[in-house]
Amino acid sequence: MIEDMRVADAGTDRRVSVPVRPGVPWLTVASLSVVMAYADGFWMMSLRGAVGAIERTEEPFASWLRESTLVLPVFVFAVLGALTLALRLFGPVLRRSGTVLTAMLVVAAGTAVGIALITVSAAYDYQLQSSQLQLIGSMSHTCAVGDCLALQEQASLGLQVRAVGYGSGILVVTNLVLVGWVVAIRGGRLDVSRTRRPTSRGRGIDHRGLFLAAALFGSAAIHAAVVPEHLSQRAGAGVFFAILAAAQLAVGLVLLGRRHRAVLVAVAAVSIVPLALWLCSRTVGLPFGPTAGVPESAGLPDIAAGVLELGTLLAAVALLREKGRLPEGPPASAHIRSLPVVAAIAIGVLGLAGTGPAWFGNPGGSGNESVQVHHH
Repeated sequence: MIEDMRVADAGTDRRVSVPVRPGVPWLTVASLSVVMAYADGFWMMSLRGAVGAIERTEEPFASWLRESTLVLPVFVFAVLGALTLALRLFGPVLRRSGTVLTAMLVVAAGTAVGIALITVSAAYDYQLQSSQLQLIGSMSHTCAVGDCLALQEQASLGLQVRAVGYGSGILVVTNLVLVGWVVAIRGGRLDVSRTRRPTSRGRGIDHRGLFLAAALFGSAAIHAAVVPEHLSQRAGAGVFFAILAAAQLAVGLVLLGRRHRAVLVAVAAVSIVPLALWLCSRTVGLPFGPTAGVPESAGLPDIAAGVLELGTLLAAVALLREKGRLPEGPPASAHIRSLPVVAAIAIGVLGLAGTGPAWFGNPGGSGNESVQVHHH
């Protein structure tokens, strides 16, 4: 979607055509994302309090505020994706029918994220409840343990499945009402784009460089968060993660200012090394250390860091094939260019939150669990 804007050339009377691309209406994206994130988070907390594991029902208000804030970037990604599709389907200026259909797309995207969240939460609740039932069954002699345990686990699973079904319906209605309310407040309008004024240099934000920097910062934050626990267990591992976090942070900062081939090579280096170590540790086990040759389990922090590192590696290789310099003006629209940046931020935030035992209603106290799942 490119429009021509006539602007006066400095010092002359002639006029030239300047291509103008629709910009992202971040105020619209933010308002829709916030109302759905916190409303859907409320219903997730309500379902958890009704049928969830008892360990996850403490401090419901703090849990709602914390978890809703953490998943807000995911809702931003969903809303931005819906507006990107609407821009392609209906154009930059919506008519009444286009406004209604765009609102429905936003509702569908936000509801999909909300359903995914309550499904993951219900699965975690079932895992905890199943462990509790097994513990209780091992201490009970009132019936055949195997039969009782199977029936109790089946009942617990059925309860969680019904909760997800009911919750999904509630989320659809809630998001439909909230999106309609936001549109009504805006006078029946829903902006899918905004007109950006052309700059004198004609150069906008380099979104590919911004994506690389955001992904590197996210990986660095995740690695830095686990340094203290690693230092308390294995000094060598803690030092490695500290150096890795510092290297990724430094490369990300340099990338924002300089975009030469050497910087892209550095991006690839600080991405492929931890990614290769992580894949080795999760498949055949590292050949050194106290757990040499023993594959380790994966967790949210290390999966998030691995996804970010894979993304930066692929992007750096692709840019190196373009002779080492980022293009001046990529042909993709601002909406599409912003999607990977928002995705990198969302993955980084979720991975960072997963390093702490108190996040996402995770029972348990010491944080050793998060360390165990994050060894590369």
